[in-house]
Amino acid sequence: MKKAVLVLAACLLLWPVRDSSPQEKIRVGHGSVSIQSGLVWIAKQKGLFAKYNLSQEIIYIPGGSTNIQALISGNLDITQLSGAPGVAANLEGADIVYIAGFLDKLNYQLVTRPEIKSVEQLKGKKLGISRFSSSADFGLRAMLKRLGIDPAKDVTILQVGDEPTRSAAVKAGNIDGTVMNAPFGTEAAKLNLNVLADSLKMDIPFFNTGLLGSRRYLDQQEGKVLNFLRAYLEAIKILKTDREYSLKALSQFTRVKDLKLVEEGYDYFKDQIQAVPYPSLEAMQAVVAQIAESNPKARRADAQTYISDRYLKQLENEGFVKKLWGK
Repeated sequence: MKKAVLVLAACLLLWPVRDSSPQEKIRVGHGSVSIQSGLVWIAKQKGLFAKYNLSQEIIYIPGGSTNIQALISGNLDITQLSGAPGVAANLEGADIVYIAGFLDKLNYQLVTRPEIKSVEQLKGKKLGISRFSSSADFGLRAMLKRLGIDPAKDVTILQVGDEPTRSAAVKAGNIDGTVMNAPFGTEAAKLNLNVLADSLKMDIPFFNTGLLGSRRYLDQQEGKVLNFLRAYLEAIKILKTDREYSLKALSQFTRVKDLKLVEEGYDYFKDQIQAVPYPSLEAMQAVVAQIAESNPKARRADAQTYISDRYLKQLENEGFVKKLWGK
């Protein structure tokens, strides 16, 4: 009997101990279905939210302004968007802050009809965007200026619609070119279009994709926010070190079955995402400057107030990042 008790005690010592506390629910939004937005899916599929005691509800809400409304109303806890929607909301009285920035460079490609093979040929042409003051509008104008083309004098910029609509308009010859979210090279080749320029290679600062929440929620739920970021940082490690798994997960998330397209996107973005994605002040300042061109309120805005690095710094200071990467 004594021997049996000792055996049972040894087994109990070896049995894995699980945290019996209930998981905390967190509602996470995202405004686009793209390669750069796929970290949330990797974290979900790998069980990383559960690992850090979170029960996630991932909600796709197309469009930045709609996401912001859900965030302000409390229907979302954290969401993943570019910088412009949060800045615009803050200028109208919201209190939103970005706690991570995955891409701090503009990532558009300038796509044109096949006969347009040089920048000089853009003069006098019609170029399409989604709508004025959108990120596509900013992206196109920023790229044209870098290329020596005056967007106000040398070309005509038209509001056309979303990316599929713009792509079809270029293909049909209704417009001469547009900007498309990079990478678009493989798709452009299929459509017999030219990729005339790549903004990522131009190194144009822009707060492209980041995590944001209301300052009140982030302050009141600091423990939950830190666990959320732990899951995200581990997802980044998987993205950067496990190509095979990441390609499969991103294909599921984007519902793109053409593996070549997924590989193109993965290779394009993998090295752009930092292991610890601190929100970039320079990138946020670029967003504020863009909005200031049409909104006088932005001319008095301090971009620093729209970002916070304290949560990621806390994880670094406590040794989480070092332990995660084994350094």
